[in-house]
Amino acid sequence: MDNILAKVKELDLNNQQMLLSSLVRSLSPESQLMLLLPGISVASSYVKWRLVTLLAGQDTPDLFTLLPPELQLEILVYVDGPSLLKASQVSREWNRLLRSQNKIWFKKCKELGVNTDNFHNDENWHHIYVSSLRQLACMKDGTAFTEKFMHLLNCKKAVKAVDYQNGYLCTVSEEDYVNIWYLKLNIPVLTFLVQRAVCCIKFKPNCLLVCGHLMGILTSWDLSVMNNTDNSCLVYDSLSDTPGEDTLLQCKFKMHAGPVFSCDFSKELNILVSGGADECIKLWSLSSGLVIRSLPNIDHWVLKVILLPDLTYALNHTIICMTRNNVLKISWPCNGHSDVDNVKSANEYEQCGAQDRMGNLNKITYQCRIQLNEGNNNFFTPGLQQSTKFVGLIKQDIDEKHANLCIYDIETFQIAHNITLTFKVKKLLALGNRFALLLTTGSVLYSSTLMVIDIVTGECAGTHSVPHSKMTTPDGAQLVVGDTEWLDGLRGYLPEEMSVSQSSSRNLLSNQYEYNALHEAVGNVFTVNCDNRSNTTDDCCASAETGISSTPSCSTSTLVEFQDLDRNKDGKEVINMKNNNSNNGNNTEEAASSLVQISSSIPIRKLERPSHLVLAAGVQSEPGRLFTLWWSNLKMMSKYKEE
Repeated sequence: MDNILAKVKELDLNNQQMLLSSLVRSLSPESQLMLLLPGISVASSYVKWRLVTLLAGQDTPDLFTLLPPELQLEILVYVDGPSLLKASQVSREWNRLLRSQNKIWFKKCKELGVNTDNFHNDENWHHIYVSSLRQLACMKDGTAFTEKFMHLLNCKKAVKAVDYQNGYLCTVSEEDYVNIWYLKLNIPVLTFLVQRAVCCIKFKPNCLLVCGHLMGILTSWDLSVMNNTDNSCLVYDSLSDTPGEDTLLQCKFKMHAGPVFSCDFSKELNILVSGGADECIKLWSLSSGLVIRSLPNIDHWVLKVILLPDLTYALNHTIICMTRNNVLKISWPCNGHSDVDNVKSANEYEQCGAQDRMGNLNKITYQCRIQLNEGNNNFFTPGLQQSTKFVGLIKQDIDEKHANLCIYDIETFQIAHNITLTFKVKKLLALGNRFALLLTTGSVLYSSTLMVIDIVTGECAGTHSVPHSKMTTPDGAQLVVGDTEWLDGLRGYLPEEMSVSQSSSRNLLSNQYEYNALHEAVGNVFTVNCDNRSNTTDDCCASAETGISSTPSCSTSTLVEFQDLDRNKDGKEVINMKNNNSNNGNNTEEAASSLVQISSSIPIRKLERPSHLVLAAGVQSEPGRLFTLWWSNLKMMSKYKEE
């Protein structure tokens, strides 16, 4: 035997393979097994694994990889997205084939809720699907959102009205102080006092603020001064009750016979729409304050009005209003006069005057009606919201056992989606073309839960616990939703997300970037006369409480310049100011109005990279502060990296 073994070893590898093959081929299957099994048993683990892999491929061929691409596509259509992701882990070949099916992943993205309109057709839809699935998972476990409390100026009580537009947040406290914040830098840019109790607000940054008051009037306030602030905070101290040069008050609208609960306006049409407790909708001229048209005898209190102007000036202007019993759609033709009936473009309409842009208000019609209190079994739930396609509201039974999220087509008011909810709803906060945002009762006392509902599948897409917010008006004017684009569909990533790889450069960001940002944010500010102030602890007057040395008087105009960025004993970054008594004539003339700009040293928290605002709410238990909810970009990206 040793001689035979020695002669076999002398053969080269090819001859050894031929010898073994001839021996195996000449034997019966039982003899073949008895011949090969001892050799396999003494082989290494790698050889055994390779044998299993090769034999599996020979005896059971991968039929899926053998199919033509057209049949592969037809099969994969019936497989859900998570199963496709698991199938891509079977082998490299399957992973390559599944990743290459871009049409399949496009369909799966639409099923998941991705807003495909935000992407090009040649995108990597597999990557977008995976990112969107992670975003959806973070929404469901609550890690997609983060909470912050904003400290408001001149505000020692709770916020009762709030509005958000284009990165600016406007709040009104119970002292009727208005604060406008620029959220990108997290700084206030304008604050002033309004007279009379405010119920609701609607504003457009750098343009106009409209307040609806408890006594039935409305007031408009000029915000064009925001264009000249250089991101420093202007504080107007005038209490004048009449429009003039020394006040931001622009116009008064008199009046409703009860509190004003909702208002909306269009600067392009020069129209203000309001509704209140007098069961009346009024249309006003925004520039003159005169009533253009009054629509009385609406069936109940008018709790919400939405103005939808047709800025193409081709069809109709529309108002959607909500009462305790019904939702009404009111419209009138855009063409107000016969001499502009043939006008097609918006540029041509600009030349026709404001009256023509308003349309023909003599032809107002009540087009559609949705009954809320059907058979006296339902009770009113606040929240009338609209998107580009839908109008949404909540119908809830009187026993609060269940609720229905009803979605209607915005053009025809025909029901598009009717979703049954198994929980009590406090308010419908916002509506998109794919998701709806609801406020529900929380699991503990004095708490609420923010819920994201997929209006196509009817499933809950995300939750987050928020503090209890007491309703200040029947429609909840103390609540506002921030950016709502994400409600139209997932985007595969969070807006303006920061890559985790940039974490090493955050220290540099928190020094040089913040120094430059604060310098731009504060710039040169002025203080002027404030003899009428009764509270010497306001921002314009130094006091012992602020730790700033008191000045002799605020009656002289003092130029305050940005000097340095230091850290106080608590480690917080503060801005140190210095007084420059060299009175400049031009500066004194510019500051001659009754505005007061912040001149004391302002404690500044570390500026964070801004994310997108989800919700802002006035909380009764947090006077002087505003609760805000944001997309937590860094947490999301950290979670991606761990996964």
